[in-house]
Amino acid sequence: MSQGFVLRTLVLSTLLLALSNCGFSLRGSDVLSVNFSELQFYSEQPNSELARLLHRSLDGADVNVTLVNLDEADSNITLLGIANESLVSRPVTINPRARAAQIELRLSVDMALLLDEQTLLEPETLFVERTYFQDVENISGNQEEAEIISAEMRRELINQMMRRLAAINSI
Repeated sequence: MSQGFVLRTLVLSTLLLALSNCGFSLRGSDVLSVNFSELQFYSEQPNSELARLLHRSLDGADVNVTLVNLDEADSNITLLGIANESLVSRPVTINPRARAAQIELRLSVDMALLLDEQTLLEPETLFVERTYFQDVENISGNQEEAEIISAEMRRELINQMMRRLAAINSI
């Protein structure tokens, strides 16, 4: 074995050891523990992609999730409610042909957490914004790009919600 190979192997193993000890993890690879064993889930749009992703994330955090309507919710079990989910698109800049050159997408949702008469998480609006350039020559590509960006925004919004839920139990 050459001395260079041994030196590279030693440096690489030292870096990997340092990274593993500092708590570094890839973005999105951590599963947040919300410390709820059971949770009721209400959504104005229960069949939306955001509601399905949130339900899946809660399942992944080992939470027994029950979909409920507000009138049939059990007051002894924590109720997570989301409402007013909206995706708004607006032009930010205009090109010389008077068409939108840059588009801003804003995904927002209202979230609250209740237990009996007690509010564990005050109702608040969470949102994610993204801006992308629109190619006038590639209409179908623009639509695909908007769909990909929307999916990323949903995942980021779910991560925000899961972090809020994890913070509730650490209080």
